[in-house]
Amino acid sequence: MAGGRRIRAMVVSLALGGCTLQEITIVDVEDVIVAEVHVQIGEGLFGGDRVTAFLHRTVGGLGEGFHPVPGARIIITRDGGPSVELAATAIERCVSATPEGGTGSCYWMAPTASAPFGPGDHLRLRIDLASGGALTSATVVPGDFAILGVAEGAQCLLPPSTPLTVRWTASEGTWAYVNETLIVGIKDAFALLGIDVESDTLELLGLSISASDTTIVFPGEFGIFSRFELDQELATSLQDGLPPGTRAAVMISATDRNYVNWVRGGNFNPSGQVRVPSIRGDGTGVFASTVTRTFEVVVDPAPLGGAFSVPACPAS
Repeated sequence: MAGGRRIRAMVVSLALGGCTLQEITIVDVEDVIVAEVHVQIGEGLFGGDRVTAFLHRTVGGLGEGFHPVPGARIIITRDGGPSVELAATAIERCVSATPEGGTGSCYWMAPTASAPFGPGDHLRLRIDLASGGALTSATVVPGDFAILGVAEGAQCLLPPSTPLTVRWTASEGTWAYVNETLIVGIKDAFALLGIDVESDTLELLGLSISASDTTIVFPGEFGIFSRFELDQELATSLQDGLPPGTRAAVMISATDRNYVNWVRGGNFNPSGQVRVPSIRGDGTGVFASTVTRTFEVVVDPAPLGGAFSVPACPAS
């Protein structure tokens, strides 16, 4: 039969010593190329822009895990402006982990390349596959925005056990803000509070689900997707702020519609349970864009403020 194959399976029933025959249809999984292309506009703590494309095949007909898509020609063009062709690179530049036995192909814009893209740009994607065929898409990069009271990439000093309300200007065209923090130095700091923490770093994620939702409380509201995984004592303590001697990078990212429609995981479903692709042609996937603004919170290790020259964080 078209689109699949048909087999007959015998199901043996021991009831009353009889047996029945049941026809089962198994459909072959189609082998599809998946492209996950991200344009990340950012400055601050983690440097400049990052443009990557992770290409892989679905599991159909090829065994377990992802599979590579070598030799692709990937070009991103700004309307009325320049184009960038991505170069093949190590897979670790695109993803931190793959399914067991899986792999893929990673392409990127090297940091030495000039950054031709910025907030508000209209971008078009074309991927020409070595095996023939093409994939296309487009995205509008969210508009520029700024975190209020802290310069881009700067540090600010926060008293211990003090929540910080982070505020920023609205980004035109964004569909959601993804808010992340990486807190370091927590093992010894929380040990003094009688809380045992296995790792010295903690990553937390928050979400603002509309363009006008431009505030979040640090660090308590960043753990919304980790509340069932965090130790209860640690989660409760985070609602009151951080202990002395810790510091945290804070990242606020304005995301486009393509990103929101594609990203799924656990309870993180900002636009429903089903992924919506934005790439068309001889494959599927996402062409997403984000604008990220960052700063670093330093929690004063000295009771009276010490000798720090870091400016104070904005008053909540």
